[in-house]
Amino acid sequence: MIFICWAVHSILILLSVAFFTLFERKVMALFHNRLGPNKVSFIGLVQPLLDAFKLLTKQFLVPLQANTFTYLASPQVALLISIFIWITIPRLYFILSINYSFVIFFCLGSVIVLSNLLSGWSSNSKYRLIGSLRSVAQSISYEAVFRTLIVLFMFFIISFSIRSFITQSSILYLLLLPLWVICILAEGHRPPFDFAESESELVSGYNTEYSGSLFAFTFLREYGVLLYSCLLISFIFFSCLVPISVFSIVFISMLLAFLFTWIKITFCRYRYDILIIASWKVLLPFTLSIFILSLFLII
Repeated sequence: MIFICWAVHSILILLSVAFFTLFERKVMALFHNRLGPNKVSFIGLVQPLLDAFKLLTKQFLVPLQANTFTYLASPQVALLISIFIWITIPRLYFILSINYSFVIFFCLGSVIVLSNLLSGWSSNSKYRLIGSLRSVAQSISYEAVFRTLIVLFMFFIISFSIRSFITQSSILYLLLLPLWVICILAEGHRPPFDFAESESELVSGYNTEYSGSLFAFTFLREYGVLLYSCLLISFIFFSCLVPISVFSIVFISMLLAFLFTWIKITFCRYRYDILIIASWKVLLPFTLSIFILSLFLII
């Protein structure tokens, strides 16, 4: 029963990611004062399905000197992990109660970055390897801040379960929301921190050699994690403000998705060294100081 539920939910996640791309393109068109996708069916609703069909049916080539197994497996494993991480969402799997959902999120979120490293290394291309190393350095830098925030929240609620935020959420958590959003953007390689995939500089970085379905898997993984982050933020930061229901969670998640798209359109890409310095010299000391201050206040 759990497997059937997970399989159906995986299909729904992939469909949500496909239509999220349409939502993002429509929002970008709104800011640019243009129409966006509107030619295929009614207001372009079939456009994401046709884009997915085109990517999945295109030919993909394996570089001659690549490590074939790792090259093919990396994007698929990353996509599976990004789908499996959704099992930690409260009230999603009624027959499965996870008391350590934060720990599972902690572990799986840290493993995804290895797929970027293996993707860049397996193609035996120095340019992809440089792109993957940049991606790993960026992810590790902001994982230090992000994981410290997670431990801080677990310390607040005295629980390892995301479900506990439904009853123990506080309006004071909103003070940490900007820091959480910055970590999501940086670790998820979203603009203005998209150095791992900055097309104008690296021609997509670690996934340069991927095409067809392999590129689609990498693309789906990135947007799947972003949608999961929107749901997680709605549970952690907004449970105290609105009654938890399907409508409220979806509405808040769409607002957050709109916010991420707005940030993508508005801000220019930062310099890579400034991003890394901001993590280790500004955000991490600030987060640790909040953690230490909280210890003193509670004790």
